[in-house]
Amino acid sequence: MTLVEALGAATAARLLATDIDTRVLATAARAVYCVDSARQCGAARLKRFFLRGTGPNEGRARVRPELTRLVEFAPLNLLDDGWPALRDFAPRLDAVFCRNVMIYFDKPTQRRVLERIAAVLRPGGLLFAGHSENVTDCRDLFALRGKTVYERL
Repeated sequence: MTLVEALGAATAARLLATDIDTRVLATAARAVYCVDSARQCGAARLKRFFLRGTGPNEGRARVRPELTRLVEFAPLNLLDDGWPALRDFAPRLDAVFCRNVMIYFDKPTQRRVLERIAAVLRPGGLLFAGHSENVTDCRDLFALRGKTVYERL
């Protein structure tokens, strides 16, 4: 929604949404939510970006095709080699959102994952991390640009 609001509905931008859990990806790809959940986006966004269900789909909202066409879903395990899901995207990613994942890894594993993220980000690309995550051990790869935003060097 933010991407379309910022760049317009005709944008050629693409999003790659990944997770290790294929069931989570399947749910996200369906793009159907309870109306109560969709309301959290605000009334204007609900009207602009969702289609309300009728009949047996009453109480549900589906994300409009103008948004779903921008998103690809693929499984990705940060610890696997190769990251095949990124083959068509890397190394020109503008941003990576990797929030509340790194905290589960030890320091050497965090470093390996952050090196791989840096490799798929373009210079100047942004890494958005979680509030409890720390990238200070990778100052050679990233510079802090905000509370949880890091720029690839």
